[in-house]
Amino acid sequence: MPDWTSIEKSFLCISHQRQLGELASSLSRFKAWALAGQANREVASVVLDESILYLSLIQKESLIPELSELQKLLLQARHNWSTITSNEAELLKVTEMSATWSKKVLDMSGLLELVK
Repeated sequence: MPDWTSIEKSFLCISHQRQLGELASSLSRFKAWALAGQANREVASVVLDESILYLSLIQKESLIPELSELQKLLLQARHNWSTITSNEAELLKVTEMSATWSKKVLDMSGLLELVK
């Protein structure tokens, strides 16, 4: 099991821009693990928890209204995880939502602008 306290401390030491980038990355990893087969759904569950943690820390530091919807969606996915993993259509729906939000959050971060 991850050391959530250490993860939180490390996350809070990076810039807001990088925090958003980490959240975007976590959402993307969630999709990849969730679609990597039944045996990897437990890893996907941990990455979902990581995304929820990152989002709650970001929202605590500076409330971003656009992310409130994402927070609601992730918490619903967490609550319904066993149902979602037993229904391929639901799993695809949740992973596509994650991918869409990953792109939005990466855009919010402005990190891609730094490499242009």
